[in-house]
Amino acid sequence: MKKKLAFVCGKGLESFIEPIVQEFEKFPAYQLRRYYANSQQEIIAAVKWADYVFLEWANEIAIEATKIYDLKKKGVILRLHSYEAFTNMPQHIDWTMIDYLVFVAPHIRDIVKIYIPDIQKRVSTKVVYNGVDIDTIEMNEDLNMHNIAYVCNINHKKEPVMALQIMAELVKQDSNYKLHVAGAFQDNRYKIYMEYMAKEMCIADNILYYGFVEDMNTFWEGKGVILSTSIHEGHPYNIMEGAARGLRPVIHNFKGAKKLYPISWLFNDIDMAVKSIGGIYLNKEYRQYVINQGWTRANQVKQLKALVDRLGKRKKK
Repeated sequence: MKKKLAFVCGKGLESFIEPIVQEFEKFPAYQLRRYYANSQQEIIAAVKWADYVFLEWANEIAIEATKIYDLKKKGVILRLHSYEAFTNMPQHIDWTMIDYLVFVAPHIRDIVKIYIPDIQKRVSTKVVYNGVDIDTIEMNEDLNMHNIAYVCNINHKKEPVMALQIMAELVKQDSNYKLHVAGAFQDNRYKIYMEYMAKEMCIADNILYYGFVEDMNTFWEGKGVILSTSIHEGHPYNIMEGAARGLRPVIHNFKGAKKLYPISWLFNDIDMAVKSIGGIYLNKEYRQYVINQGWTRANQVKQLKALVDRLGKRKKK
């Protein structure tokens, strides 16, 4: 008999889990349902229907789910991404209800341990890195190193001010450099600031805004660098996908970055970033690094399925 597996996620936050659900639909051992919920009733319905529950994000949905008594009888996986680690939400989750807590990177687990020192005594933890569908990602045929991809929604975490400073220095050397921004402004203060400051720096023509991009395959064409200025990340897709296409990764050295990337990909200050962007390009090596690290959708799903397969065969802590 097929096991009933419910994927539970807050409505509007399902973009990371949906590709995984689609892969799980290929496994004959499971009957799947999506509960992309915005009400307590939907969460209750998911728990009552399922044999196994996969909770996406350690947020309000997970808190509500672990208040449901029936969840104790189910096999449960919860995946914590990044932002939740800096909130008090994980502290309000009943970890006795969870079989496995999945982190997307080791440094995220370390951050959670700052606020919940005994988390690994409360629940079994596992790191499963995010993965890209490498078979559908082709190497860029045209790598124009003057075209810099900046792929993120603009907010305080992404530190876009640093991107402007880097561009100002690059343009002093060569006016052909362009920053291509794929992502929406999540705070209009940044929109006003960046448009104003780019004019003040005389680089307004070098910053191109695309907003939210539906067709990323087209966006990546002709780019040679993927720039990340974030002050914090978990295991970001933009860097993986850019590297998989052969773009040179230029990444601000956020805490945990050294555990993920080669030192040559990282920068501490603007001068280092400028030198890195103008450095030697080894595009095939960037893609191979992603593959060697196992950052593929197939590997990610394989590891998550191994955890799901274990549900029901162990007792919760």
